Amino acid sequence: MYSILLSLSLSLLLGFSGVFLDWWHWGWAILFTIVLAFVIWILIARAIAKRIQPAMEQVQRQMQAQHLQLAFQSLEDLLPLGKWVPLLKGQVLAQMGMLAIHMGDKQKGVDLLEGASLRNADARLMLACLRYKDGEVDRALSVLDLTSKVNKKHALLHNTYAWMLAKAGKRDQAQAVLAAFLKKDANNAATKDNLLRLQNNQRMNMAHFEMHWYVLGLEAPPQQMGMQMRRAPKGFREPPKRKKGG
Repeated sequence: MYSILLSLSLSLLLGFSGVFLDWWHWGWAILFTIVLAFVIWILIARAIAKRIQPAMEQVQRQMQAQHLQLAFQSLEDLLPLGKWVPLLKGQVLAQMGMLAIHMGDKQKGVDLLEGASLRNADARLMLACLRYKDGEVDRALSVLDLTSKVNKKHALLHNTYAWMLAKAGKRDQAQAVLAAFLKKDANNAATKDNLLRLQNNQRMNMAHFEMHWYVLGLEAPPQQMGMQMRRAPKGFREPPKRKKGG
């Protein structure tokens, strides 16, 4: 990242210039370099944050006003800063991908979500579900396998992973996924119930997660909840259906 390289370069220049000018010893040069690198990086990070925070607030306002295309463009304008801020690009791509899906452009959404940060569990979960619905079961499982190792306490992620494994006939692996999750969150009632169901050769009950599950599109919601999802002003919703002949 540019911010790290710049802070290291400046700190090395300042720290070791004193040695060449015979101001201090090599040992002090190393100490000064480490301290300066940390200080310079903080100053650079703060300067960049002053640009990012207003931009993200603008995106939030645009989304609340349902100006989704403008929000998408605002996020896209932030991508160049990803060269300066570690992990920023993956987070921005995750939000762009979710917006693209919301606006009905599935392919663009999938392409963007492929670059989403592994720490953005919701974006990676959506990517896996889209792959799964396209019949790419192995790719979907691969996405969830990697993401679950980073997000070890995301109940819906691990239960969805187990649900897909069970659907693929890999019930033993599904039980292992849930059992491993319960070691991190022993009191999660939904996971306990689903593990017991798998052990008794029953179907998992993903209704525990209510709307958070149904917006993934793997199961149809109850009629009443479906109506609530269509009216919901925020969060995931089904993308607008295209008019025939349009």
